[in-house]
Amino acid sequence: MPSTPVQSPIAPTAHAQFPDRVAEPGFESLPGTWESAIRGWRDILGEDGVTTDSQAVEEHGRNMIGSNVRGTTILQPRFERQVASIVRIANEFKTPLYPISTGRNWGYGAASPVTPGCAVVDLSGLRQIRVIDRELGVVALQPGVTQGMLWQFLEAEELDFMVPVHGGGPSCSILGNALERGYGLTPTTDHFSALTSLTAVLPDGSTYRSPLHAMGAPLIGSLHRWGVGPYVEGLFSQGNFGIVTEATFTLARRPEHVGAFFVRLANENQFGEFVDSMRTILSSLGATVSGINLMNSRRVLSMSHSYPVDRVAPYEIMSESLCKEMAKAAGITAWTAAGVVHCPAAMQSAVRREISRLIPASLPRPIHFNRRRLGWARTAGRLIPGGLRSIHKQLDSIESLLDLADGIPRRVALPLAYWLQGRSPSVTRDINPAKDGCGLIWYSPLVPMKSANVNEYVKMVTRVCTDHGIEPLITLTSLSDRLFDSTVPVLYCPEQPGATEMAHECFNALLQQGHAMGCLPYRFGTQTMTRLKQFDDGSHKHFVHQLKKAIDPGNLIAPGRYAGVSGMNAQTLSSVSEFSRPTAQPFT
Repeated sequence: MPSTPVQSPIAPTAHAQFPDRVAEPGFESLPGTWESAIRGWRDILGEDGVTTDSQAVEEHGRNMIGSNVRGTTILQPRFERQVASIVRIANEFKTPLYPISTGRNWGYGAASPVTPGCAVVDLSGLRQIRVIDRELGVVALQPGVTQGMLWQFLEAEELDFMVPVHGGGPSCSILGNALERGYGLTPTTDHFSALTSLTAVLPDGSTYRSPLHAMGAPLIGSLHRWGVGPYVEGLFSQGNFGIVTEATFTLARRPEHVGAFFVRLANENQFGEFVDSMRTILSSLGATVSGINLMNSRRVLSMSHSYPVDRVAPYEIMSESLCKEMAKAAGITAWTAAGVVHCPAAMQSAVRREISRLIPASLPRPIHFNRRRLGWARTAGRLIPGGLRSIHKQLDSIESLLDLADGIPRRVALPLAYWLQGRSPSVTRDINPAKDGCGLIWYSPLVPMKSANVNEYVKMVTRVCTDHGIEPLITLTSLSDRLFDSTVPVLYCPEQPGATEMAHECFNALLQQGHAMGCLPYRFGTQTMTRLKQFDDGSHKHFVHQLKKAIDPGNLIAPGRYAGVSGMNAQTLSSVSEFSRPTAQPFT
């Protein structure tokens, strides 16, 4: 099938920044090498493809993490072949590049580079979708293809496969999220595992193709992710060894039954007992239960209730009594477990019975939902006098979970960024929390699936967040039957003096104390790349630096991103607060 371009009205990403940000200079004051590079880029991309206006560059790099780093120039290719030309010119004039897909990795840095002095290569204009095989469910996607675009494409082509979605919404890049090792609740939980091959422009301007493609077997190369010889594709995941311009993905076939179950856990004892039972549930039922989320009461409140701004003083958090009052009124328990089920229709009753059997009898019984039961609940909710808003918001959250489990893109996570403002924007439109002045830094550590470890972790997060005036909103998501990834949104109000600095202090304390108990994030934001060196005994760092030096001796591609911090200037390094490296005491 020929390549099918898909267009999108998505605007460039923007985020909140430090109030004392000094704008990067425009074209008129750039050094001579930059002037020469820009002339070359304009010859390739045209006037509209190269932006040097200070205000436009500032707006493009806005972010929710408080980073004041911006690119010097924005380059927007429309064709894959233009990327190689961009890199060759950058090589000639020694001008570093920072590639982004759509720049919507909210809470991790968005379109803001790690280090200053880079031209941002915005790949959101590369939006081509190619079907490699309709029967096997294999597609090739460029970086600008979003969850929403792929979903619309699959619907139009009547292909019964699922989009590997997450809660960031329809405007987020599939390829960008996979390269950051994002995850979701569809049967393909690990999004990078769905990526089977790729094409990338290397720092010298040459092109890399996965081995089986290079050997003339594109279908097999799109089906077998390991290829032959060394597995090189992994270098492009959380790496800066080239610019990925296309990748192939194997899509999960949509199952007959998509459902969800919920368990209401009243206290710490029930929470710990359920954590330990999860290992059995996930290992026994395999892919039938794609994942289970655990959310504390504050996190559930953030999804279903407005923040009580009139009852919480600035720089403080909801008191425990206020939180319990709101949770009790809404019927929310200390912890809520939410699991996702994919199976043949004939198996759904048996799966429900098995889940109930595997959950200890001492715990509350699971509540199961599917589309039909959700409809019944909505009908019943209309008949209940009073409290309708609360009921419908909780049902909306259940519907969003079912949509995500069904591979339908939803902005279920984005309203969280607005919570401290006391409002929840409509998720039916393309919202931009950065332009709306929201502050959010994601802390996302890996935690062993053992109750003693999880309880210690939860206590640490609650204590650290409370000490810094940050609401302790905690989610634990199963990545396997042995491991959680926890996501803690460090929410703050950038307009409040000192709030940005306090949020970063909270994040740094979480990172430090999490490391002391053996937990580190599965990914880092642009403001925390420098922290990597503090957690490395030198063995990994040395190897990666050697690879970077060999492949990219000029440190041309995304300097400072994961593979070392060389290329940072003194001003950037001095603006990054350092903390002493703790003595690690891993979980046993």
